[in-house]
Amino acid sequence: MRSFIPVKMVVAVLMVPSLLLSCKKNHDATPEKSQKYEQVSGTWKQQDIVLAVPAKLGGQNLPAGTSILALAPALGAAGALITCTKNNSYQFNTDGTFSINGCTDLILPAAGNSGTWKLDVHDAVFLLTSQKGVNDPHWIQNVSSNTLELSITVTIPGVATAPLILKLQKQ
Repeated sequence: MRSFIPVKMVVAVLMVPSLLLSCKKNHDATPEKSQKYEQVSGTWKQQDIVLAVPAKLGGQNLPAGTSILALAPALGAAGALITCTKNNSYQFNTDGTFSINGCTDLILPAAGNSGTWKLDVHDAVFLLTSQKGVNDPHWIQNVSSNTLELSITVTIPGVATAPLILKLQKQ
């Protein structure tokens, strides 16, 4: 006895895979960037560098938020490395590149003066990558249309290693 497969069944079986293959989802190769990218992109001027936590220096208790720039003259030779950053300006371009005009040896030694930037870890980390490919991540303490505050850990020669906040203002 011959088995008989209805033509409609054959057509239906052949059409299902072709329909599934032709229904592609429309995904962009690159995901959309968050609003924080717009907030960070642009030119920034350094406002201050402050203590992120209370600290004791020379027998004095200093509260969190104390300006390291104001303390720099009391830090001797190490203070010059801090005051050197006073007029730093930062350019974070929309193409993901950055450049820093000023001193970075103390506050951003791994990033240097140029490289690339992106937001990482659910946009909570500001990741700078030097031209040599060295990653330099910093927690974002605050970001708005005119304020950017980054956590940095700085080793001040002959003084201490301190958690600080780099405060920038958009120009």
